[in-house]
Amino acid sequence: MEGQNEIKNASRAWKECASPDWTRRFDNAQFYVQEALRIDPENSAARNVQQALTLRLQQADAAERNRLLTSARERLQQDRLIEPANDSAKYYVLTLRGIDPTNAALAPLAQDLGARLVAQGRHSLELQQYEAARGWLQEAASVGYSSPDAAAANRDLDTALAQQALLSNAVDASGLTLMTSVRPVYPSKALKSAIEGSVDLEFTIAENGSVRDVKVRGADPPGVFEQAAISALSQWRYQPVVRGTGPITLRAHVRIRFALER
Repeated sequence: MEGQNEIKNASRAWKECASPDWTRRFDNAQFYVQEALRIDPENSAARNVQQALTLRLQQADAAERNRLLTSARERLQQDRLIEPANDSAKYYVLTLRGIDPTNAALAPLAQDLGARLVAQGRHSLELQQYEAARGWLQEAASVGYSSPDAAAANRDLDTALAQQALLSNAVDASGLTLMTSVRPVYPSKALKSAIEGSVDLEFTIAENGSVRDVKVRGADPPGVFEQAAISALSQWRYQPVVRGTGPITLRAHVRIRFALER
């Protein structure tokens, strides 16, 4: 009698599995079936319900895998790679990997996602948005993506960051070897007005020693000598700065003075 009641409960729970909260009802059905089999291990009705429940679970799992695959593909086409966090291509790929790591469709999806993430990293790198580039490349690594292009992008980013750090720390040009210099042309208005002054400049010394990217850091008085100083400095040439195995690009600063002859 006890076993029959358990089977009735299990059958009732099984019929309710199609409801929106089927997972909770499914667990109830499993519980009732297990209780029935504990009382009577040979109860054929209980075994039939157990088989039906197992099939229902397999069907639900297959449906969930298909849903994840479809959602991942849709988000890739929509270019929703990592956002929003719980509705992105990355989310669906990683979720599918967690429940079905051997799924045949998973590897191509992860490769596609990884390649797109690296492409985004490359684009940010071209725009000199280095933090964004690092983020995209780390996202690619987080989905297990590895390729020669990803490795090259990471190397290029490291090189760009090292170069940025180098350029952000300008050295005093007085400690470098100046090979060629050009005297600045004294502005005629300043000459007539007997104005003296100076311009502080920051610039890049290229690997071949030439000067480029000249910027004014300060001038006294302002608006008088800047252009003359830039024009002269742009024609200077330094001995290439060597670090390690070869010449490097270096950021430097110099003060050009404008003084009248006495």
